[in-house]
Amino acid sequence: MTAARLAIHAIFALLPVRGYVQPQRPVLVRFATAQTARARRALSVGLRAAERLGGFTAPATGDIITDHNRPLFDLYTFGGKAIAAKPVKHAHFVHGQVNLVRFFPQIENTGTYILTWKNATPLVIETLNNPGQSGAMLQQLKSEVAGMPKAQQAAMLAQFKPVAIHLQALQYARIKTGLGTIDARFYYNVAPHTVENFIYLAHQRFYDGSNFHRIIKNFMIQGGDSVSNIRGRAGTGGPGYAVVQEFNDKPHVPGVLSMARSQPKDSAGSQFFIVTKASPSLNGQYTAFGRVFKGMSVVYKIANTPVAPDSNGTVTGKKPPIISIRIRPATAAIYGIKPAGRKK
Repeated sequence: MTAARLAIHAIFALLPVRGYVQPQRPVLVRFATAQTARARRALSVGLRAAERLGGFTAPATGDIITDHNRPLFDLYTFGGKAIAAKPVKHAHFVHGQVNLVRFFPQIENTGTYILTWKNATPLVIETLNNPGQSGAMLQQLKSEVAGMPKAQQAAMLAQFKPVAIHLQALQYARIKTGLGTIDARFYYNVAPHTVENFIYLAHQRFYDGSNFHRIIKNFMIQGGDSVSNIRGRAGTGGPGYAVVQEFNDKPHVPGVLSMARSQPKDSAGSQFFIVTKASPSLNGQYTAFGRVFKGMSVVYKIANTPVAPDSNGTVTGKKPPIISIRIRPATAAIYGIKPAGRKK
């Protein structure tokens, strides 16, 4: 087999050395390559598992960095804007590992970024503050400390600096229902903790065999309840814990996934709903954490499920089943990112 043919079938992978990194520590990513069917199968079970199964080797430095000490990998804001890399002289790579901060110091600032490299599954990089510290709280604190000496102001505001950098594969959810399949991308940038909880529950097969138990036509379909198959208990289940609310500025328009909750704001756990009609009254009151990009026709089919009058949407007959929810590797294109142009 020729080298050119090998290149066509090469498999590339971005493997975080650590999924969570403390502030001011190296953010190490291992660039890996393979040309075996075993490695391709290994990737299907997840990046970390693939690395343990083997079959990957470190690429040549020239496959990662140009001769001008510029990277051949790209970083984007979550909105898709390319971030210029900083040239690095005398860059050293050990087993294909790269400290991203040397090229992109911006990732140490609060935000959500996407790293791409060749045909590898992109990485989403979330530089996170404590979840209980909202932007509104920061603005209030700034006004309160405005008259203080600068050193004291800095000390007070330091609590709002990032506490961790989280690296994981860019993914999407595939919801298999009795009426078809729904694919949804995640709002990593505004609801990172909610997204991670949803991914965790899906990996645990928590949602498998549940159903959509509450449906209000021209409003939403709701599912994810652990006891929705038990007579008289639909709407009362969950994972046994709650997650901190992440109310954000994403509008509740058709296709948006949002977390169901009871009266307390921090009471969401596993139940979620998919909006079928623009509902501005929900904005800022519920945590929107994703949006359907394929399968809205299935959502509308489910929304046509008959419900009893005056039942507030509770399905008293046969409930549309959620057969499974699986988390799958995403491409940059699914998240609206177009490859950055390169100068030759």
